[in-house]
Amino acid sequence: MLKFITALLASCLLLGCATSEEQQEFYYRINEAYDFEVTHCDSFAMARGKGRGEFALKDAKMQAKSYGEEIGGTHIVWLQVDEEEETKVIAVVYKCLL
Repeated sequence: MLKFITALLASCLLLGCATSEEQQEFYYRINEAYDFEVTHCDSFAMARGKGRGEFALKDAKMQAKSYGEEIGGTHIVWLQVDEEEETKVIAVVYKCLL
C-alpha cells in the first residue's frame, strides 16, 4: 500500500496535480447549448453574470453557469454578451429530461 501511495504522489508531482482553469470548466454539470439543441426542453430561468479584468468574460459566464446549476438547470443558452468596461452576460437556463 505504501508503494502505491508513493507511486501516486510521484506521478502527481511529475504530471502536476494543480487543477488548471480549463479542467475546472469540465466539472460543470450544466451544458452550453444553442437554441436549436434545446427545443424539446423547458426554459425556466434567466441567468446573468458580470466580470472585470483579464478574465472578465470567463468569470461572467462562470457566474451564470453556477446559478444555472444551483437552480437545477441542465443546459444554458447565451443570449447576450456585452464586453464593455464591465463584461455582462445574459442566458436562458433550460431543464432537459432525457
